[in-house]
Amino acid sequence: MISIEDIEKLKCEQRKTKDKSLYAKITCVLMMSKGISAEDVSNFLGISISSAYRYYRSYSVVGFDDFLLTDYKGYWGQLSSVEIKILRTELKNNIYTDSKSVAAWIKDTFAVSYTPQGTVDLLNRIGFTYKKTKEVPCERKIEKELAFVKEASEIFENLDEKAVVYYADGVHPTHNSRSTYAWIEKGTEFEQPTVSGRDRVNINGLLNAKDVSDVIALDCECINAQSTKELYQMALEKNPEVEKIYVISDNARYYKNNVLKEWVKGTKIVQIFIPPYSPHLNLIERLWRFLRKKVINTEFYRTKELFRKAIKKFFQNIKDYKSELETLLTLNFRLTNSQSISF
Repeated sequence: MISIEDIEKLKCEQRKTKDKSLYAKITCVLMMSKGISAEDVSNFLGISISSAYRYYRSYSVVGFDDFLLTDYKGYWGQLSSVEIKILRTELKNNIYTDSKSVAAWIKDTFAVSYTPQGTVDLLNRIGFTYKKTKEVPCERKIEKELAFVKEASEIFENLDEKAVVYYADGVHPTHNSRSTYAWIEKGTEFEQPTVSGRDRVNINGLLNAKDVSDVIALDCECINAQSTKELYQMALEKNPEVEKIYVISDNARYYKNNVLKEWVKGTKIVQIFIPPYSPHLNLIERLWRFLRKKVINTEFYRTKELFRKAIKKFFQNIKDYKSELETLLTLNFRLTNSQSISF
């Protein structure tokens, strides 16, 4: 429903404008606001019925000021720049899982019809792509993340050759192939063999924050306080010259085990804990994803032993991936959708 005030403003613009296209748009809105059908408006103004609906619906959505601007800004296919702006806002605030749903929203909102493929082309043009949503724990606390960032920043700012920083975590890759996206000839399938077992390989690891080729990976029966102590001991032996070894980890129970904590007190190791529900702040998580991409997702291993050997080989030859890892394992972390931090 258009207000009396807006009708008077439209009439004023109708009398002033010398632009025939804008005159037709304004007149269309005025006529349809009086209950005149789109068919009659079409006949009277010489515009299509779909254009009549589109002008009226567009005014209802964008209002007086933006409606007048649509005639002067660029167009993206059938939608004006203002309508594109509204569409972008809608897509940013709501989830649409297929192009048909977006096309239906466009038709309901602007009275403009798009085919599903036309909708895909439109979305690509205005900067949207089809990809997975990102899971974010609802328990995540930004204030705790900021406190951690402050602590970590001070460590990195004062880091010299007398100290080293490792990110710690455990990973449990399952002995089985995983389907992945790949370039496959049209009309064909690329079949990947799988095994029926669910055996896992347990890796307790440390990643040097400043040297991506410095990875300590311990293949162990179980990731617990004992294997973590063994892992820390390996870090001490590898860095005899440093005075302090910072270990940044999540809050897994084995990192906070009382026996381990007592042992750590007598060493050069200083434990730093990432806030709960913030795995994105643990750099080594990216290394595990890279491991899956290079070793697990693209190869088939008949036995668990072959699977274990492939993982060990990956870590033994970690320097072969140095250039890729230096791009991936940067100390740049996203705290929120609009904020990131670099150490």
